[in-house]
Amino acid sequence: MQRNKAAAKKIQNYYNLSLNYLESAKISLEKELFEPAMFTAIHALELSIKAALITKTDESWKTHNIGGQFGKYFLEEIGDKTCRRINVIISKYNLPRYPSEKALNPQEVEEDIAFIKDFIEHQIFTIL
Repeated sequence: MQRNKAAAKKIQNYYNLSLNYLESAKISLEKELFEPAMFTAIHALELSIKAALITKTDESWKTHNIGGQFGKYFLEEIGDKTCRRINVIISKYNLPRYPSEKALNPQEVEEDIAFIKDFIEHQIFTIL
């Protein structure tokens, strides 16, 4: 029983932190700080996915590339289209972190963050 309480607390902590990062992404987006907005939104997505993965594996995931693992455990629940979109977003991990000749597209950032917001607030919640 103790392990179940500990796992539940860990899951909740990951989810709560994902909400904090999502809020930070929204604030950055409002200020048109697209790189920080995208970076923190991706991190929010990762944390929420890690919370979901803990429900199935009881493991702490340290890697950023967790889209494949998420699909492995949740494809049937979430669907192929959503899993693919998650993988595309996660693949952008380094784009907002470093200076690059390829600037982020503000409209794409807004669309990705809207997807992440919906995913965290509505879809991931049903898994947890």
